[in-house]
Amino acid sequence: MGSEKSFRRRGKISHKSAKFWAKVIVISIAAIVASGILFFFTVWAGFWGKLPGKSELANIENHISSEVYAAGGELLGKYFIYDRTHVNLDQISENVIDCLISTEDIRFYNHNGIDYRSLARVFFRTLLMRESSAGGGSTLSQQLAKNLYARQNNGIFSMPVNKAREMIIARRLEKIYEKDDILLLYLNTVPFGENVFGISAASLRFFNKNPYDLTIEEAAVLVGMLKATSFFNPRRFPERTINRRNVVIGQLVRYELISQAEADSLREIPLQLNYSPFSHNLGPAPYFREKVRQDVVRFLHDYNTEHKTSYNIFTDGLKIHTTLDYELQQLAEKAMKKQVTLQQKVMDAYYQRLPRNRAEVLIKNLMVNSDRFAALQKNKLSAQEIENVFKEKASMDIFSWDGPQSVSLSPWDSIFKMQHILHSGLISIDPNDGHVKAWVGGNDFRFFQFDNVLAKRQPGSVFKPFVYATALEMGIDPCEYVSNEIKIYEEYDEWSPENVSGEHEGYYSMMGALAHSINTVSAYYISLTGVLPVIEKARKAGIHSMLPAVPSIALGTANVSLLEMTAAYATFLNDGYTLDPVWITKIEDKDGNILFNRMQQNQSDKVWEENTVMLTREMLKAVVDSGTAGRLRGQFAIRGDLAGKTGTTQNNADTWFVGFTPGLITGVWTGVENPAFAAIYGSPVSSGTSAVPIWGEYTRTIEISRSARKYTSGHFLPLPHELAGMLDCAMYLDELPTESWWDRLFGTPQDREQRRERRDRERPSRFRRFLESIFPPD
Repeated sequence: MGSEKSFRRRGKISHKSAKFWAKVIVISIAAIVASGILFFFTVWAGFWGKLPGKSELANIENHISSEVYAAGGELLGKYFIYDRTHVNLDQISENVIDCLISTEDIRFYNHNGIDYRSLARVFFRTLLMRESSAGGGSTLSQQLAKNLYARQNNGIFSMPVNKAREMIIARRLEKIYEKDDILLLYLNTVPFGENVFGISAASLRFFNKNPYDLTIEEAAVLVGMLKATSFFNPRRFPERTINRRNVVIGQLVRYELISQAEADSLREIPLQLNYSPFSHNLGPAPYFREKVRQDVVRFLHDYNTEHKTSYNIFTDGLKIHTTLDYELQQLAEKAMKKQVTLQQKVMDAYYQRLPRNRAEVLIKNLMVNSDRFAALQKNKLSAQEIENVFKEKASMDIFSWDGPQSVSLSPWDSIFKMQHILHSGLISIDPNDGHVKAWVGGNDFRFFQFDNVLAKRQPGSVFKPFVYATALEMGIDPCEYVSNEIKIYEEYDEWSPENVSGEHEGYYSMMGALAHSINTVSAYYISLTGVLPVIEKARKAGIHSMLPAVPSIALGTANVSLLEMTAAYATFLNDGYTLDPVWITKIEDKDGNILFNRMQQNQSDKVWEENTVMLTREMLKAVVDSGTAGRLRGQFAIRGDLAGKTGTTQNNADTWFVGFTPGLITGVWTGVENPAFAAIYGSPVSSGTSAVPIWGEYTRTIEISRSARKYTSGHFLPLPHELAGMLDCAMYLDELPTESWWDRLFGTPQDREQRRERRDRERPSRFRRFLESIFPPD
């Protein structure tokens, strides 16, 4: 009996205990639910941060990359804070949509923004059963909310707060947008790592194709990345990417979007990327794109001020159309790399055998003016301590034509090494409309941001045609032989220029002096024309840099840019008329509204008389055919009509060649970064061995290209008989012909005939000038 009572008593106690614990559990669950509801309400009410309202969500604006295009529609690059390009749903392959929905949200078209089945699965399998492969419970709508509104830091409550926020935003999005709209918003905003956002930018980055053209296996790669964009980056981790891609392909089979046989075949396809990064430093024409960026930013400032708008090149998805010819740009960059690589070997061999101590003062000055020196100064190091740091070896990346080179080098030695880098620049302009067709501003934008197309350097003899053309305009006889002797010009402070070759014998005609770049004869011509008329003509032709009123400008001592010098040469091709270079033709906003549209060339000015143009052009042809640019015909075997002029400055610090075919004007510059370095050591290259070979390599490849040869085909207008007679004389004479007393008094019969013909030709023009002096034209 006692034991029975004991069991009954224990049973009653156990029953009471069970009821007690049941109540505790019910109360606990109710408390948790109530707390959850209360917590959810605090998120909804904005206690943890303001939530976007209906009006804001209905007008979602994302930063969209602006894109810059070549003349043929090829994408040159983008300007962005985040690399994002918006597309429409019909521009995206069904393969992408199938992979995405089957992998990320199979019930996307059935839920209202929150998939409660998935949430339950995650709760029981992940939280209760501790399984790590249960998958996520976030729908595409919730992921879109996360893409649009970055997660916030709320301490230990960050995860539940952010999840609740995303659920609320997802429900609001579903009430505003159709399912396809949400899908499109997601695909245009989802991050793919590497600062790339949206399916369009990702497909271009990793496969260099539009999202509409993505195959199943390519779409599976991109969708697979969404699980962890860095971990499954196909460029960095190809094996992981293939495994993840195959998981996505498995999802297509699971939901009967493809057959098992198709899946097996797709899994066997190797990963084939066509990685095409668009950055400000890489890709085609980086210097050109930077110039376009600067110009567009200035334009938008004025446009926004005038129209009360707020366009931004980095965020508003502008379409910027340029004049650049994509093929010519590629040919120019290849020619530059090929030739300067060869020339850099000559530079390296030359400087390696020279003592470094001769440049110690210069290197020290460059060190003191460096960013590294300034940073060390802020750390309170003395000048000697800083110099010691500069002479300690360190790991660094330096420029090479094969790509960045990792080396162990002291900063001191790196400064010296960078001084004998041969820098370069090239620009091509269409003489018919002024459109810039190629622009290579330097060797590598990652290392050298200074644009050599815009940099101002001494042009050397490239400036001489403006002196000679001015002399022709003033009636100076091109067949008058000028002594090559050194002269002292007292009226110009005893100025006495010499030839670089050191040779000062014989006599030159105007054509001979220009073809062989004779300084003494150029000095003689500017002494006849005067300095100011030459400056006036050069400025009118398009050289807007400051030209000092000194006679040495005849030898190219003024600092001018490759852009303005190349454009100015157009006057020797366009019947004496100026040409205004153009590189931006149209700017549109993301909706297609035109902000800027340049339809035609600006009104041009007449610089030279037609006869002057034809005579000067004929003399510039002689530079190529028998003068300082002769290797264009020899080494590069260019057959078409060519004309141009070489230029080399003191100590070979700069080398130039500006030349033209009937359809293209191209200027090339090479040189050391610091002329002071060349003043100490000199340079082993000249215009004939540096700028001319680059120009020749580039033009030769244009000539053999079926699609580009239009720029080099055709012929210059033939020189009329009467003008040909003006140049019908030998370019050089060792000695002037011996004359009798009669010839000295009256000239030889040939001289008398030439004078008579010249008088007949010039009489109308002189009479016209006389009339114009009395009755100026309107």
